Amino acid sequence: MDIGWKIWLTKDNTKVFGKGPMELLQRTEKMGSLRKAAISMNMSYSKAWGLISNLEKSLGFKILDKTIGGIDGGSSTLTQEGKVLIDKYEDLEKKVEEAILKIFEDTF
Repeated sequence: MDIGWKIWLTKDNTKVFGKGPMELLQRTEKMGSLRKAAISMNMSYSKAWGLISNLEKSLGFKILDKTIGGIDGGSSTLTQEGKVLIDKYEDLEKKVEEAILKIFEDTF
């Protein structure tokens, strides 16, 4: 028997951040493009753009620095706040996993 769980951050009872948005941000940073990151996740660019826009509104700070257009198209990189958000979320996930597995082990 195993145990499973999901962790996400909420604001006003609305899901704001979790594994999906984190992966989108990580891929954006790696690929240098929100569009490329969205495509790599089989997500439309408009959905990715909306997700990031809503996230930034909910958190009250920019997550991505975006450059529109140009010869090679636009680009996107994580802001310092975006990097801190990912680091904190990954730390939270690790601590929660350790606690849940300990409780599971103690119980079963």
